Amino acid sequence: MRILKLLLLLCVFSCNEKDKTLPASTGSSSEILFVSPDYLWENKLSNKVLDIFSQDIPGIAKSEPAFKILHVNEGQLNSLLKTHTNIIIISSDSTFFEANKWAKNQLVSYLFYNDDANRFNAECNNLFKIYYDKEITSLKNNLLKNSNSTYSRDIQKYFNIDLVIPKEYIKNDTENTIMHFSYNPSNKEVIKHILIYKSDNNSTDINYVIDQTNAILKQTLKGSRPNSYVIIEDSFPIEMYNGSYRALWKLHNGFMGGSLVIQPYYSSDELILVCALVFDPGSKKRNYIKEFESIL
Repeated sequence: MRILKLLLLLCVFSCNEKDKTLPASTGSSSEILFVSPDYLWENKLSNKVLDIFSQDIPGIAKSEPAFKILHVNEGQLNSLLKTHTNIIIISSDSTFFEANKWAKNQLVSYLFYNDDANRFNAECNNLFKIYYDKEITSLKNNLLKNSNSTYSRDIQKYFNIDLVIPKEYIKNDTENTIMHFSYNPSNKEVIKHILIYKSDNNSTDINYVIDQTNAILKQTLKGSRPNSYVIIEDSFPIEMYNGSYRALWKLHNGFMGGSLVIQPYYSSDELILVCALVFDPGSKKRNYIKEFESIL
C-alpha cells in the first residue's frame, strides 16, 4: 500500500504533454468532493465517509476535521466541479485512480461500493491516507518555493536532517546544540516557533521525549513574568500520529497556549527532536498542524 501511495503522489505531481493542456485544479486541498447518487449517500454512505475523512485532527483542543467533505450527484458534476483538486466517485465496478484527469495536480479516485461495509471502510481508510499525503506533499512543494536554503544547510550540517524552513521565520541566537526559528510579526496576533535539539540518549520512551522537550521549552521560550515559560500541557492526552507526537502547550504563570508537534529523528547514538508550536487564539489550528507536518 505504501508503494501505491508513493506512485500515486509521483503521478499527481508529474507533468506530461497532456498536463500542459489541462486547467489548474480548483478548490482547497483540505476538501474532498464525493460523487454518488443522492439516495446512496443519504442512506448508506455519508456517515461512514464522514467518520473516516472528517475525523478530528490530533493535537488541537477543539474539534477540527481532517477534511471538509462536499457531496454532489453525478448529474451535478459540471465542468467547474470537475476541476476540483480532490474527487472521489462511487463506483459499482472497482477501485482505481486517475491522476490529473480533468485538471493539473488533481487526483480522481473511483471507490467501489457493493454493500460490503468492511471492504468499503478499509478502502476509505486507504484513500484517506493517500489524500492526506497528497495534501502534505502539496504543502511541502509550496514551502520549497519560498524557503530559506541557508537555514536548511545549517540544519543539515549540525543535525544531519532535512527540513524546509519558510522565509517568514527568523533564526534566533542559540547554542549549537539548539536551533530556534520564530515567526512573530508585529501586526498579527500569531506566533510560531520551531526548535531543533539533540540528545546523546536515543531513547524511544515517550516520557523521555516529553521531558527533553519541556527542558528545552523552559530554557528557550520564556514569558514576560518572572518564572514564566512554555511547557507541555499535562492535562491533555499526548498522541502519536503519522510518526509525530501531538500535544498542547501552555505558558506557566501566564495565560497563553496552543498546539504543538514533536517530530523525533533516531540514529544509532543520538536523538534529534524537532518541536513546532503555534499561538493564534483567534483561528483554527488545522492549517498550522498541516504546515508543521510538511516542515518536519
